[in-house]
Amino acid sequence: MLFEDRRWYDDVGGRVLMCSYCIHRRMGLTCDAFPDGIPYGLLEREEHDTPYPGDNGIRFQPQKEKA
Repeated sequence: MLFEDRRWYDDVGGRVLMCSYCIHRRMGLTCDAFPDGIPYGLLEREEHDTPYPGDNGIRFQPQKEKA
């Protein structure tokens, strides 16, 4: 496995991550809210529509809403 940290894969435990469809997504599992890596605890939640420590108010927005 290239990366041992499962955060770097879209398939975490056989689930498709909500992050995959967010306008804030970057390369790997990073985003505007978590440029150093999306916390595993957030990935386990499978949603980011409520505050999460360190997200600086940036939450899930579907790609279809991208201007």
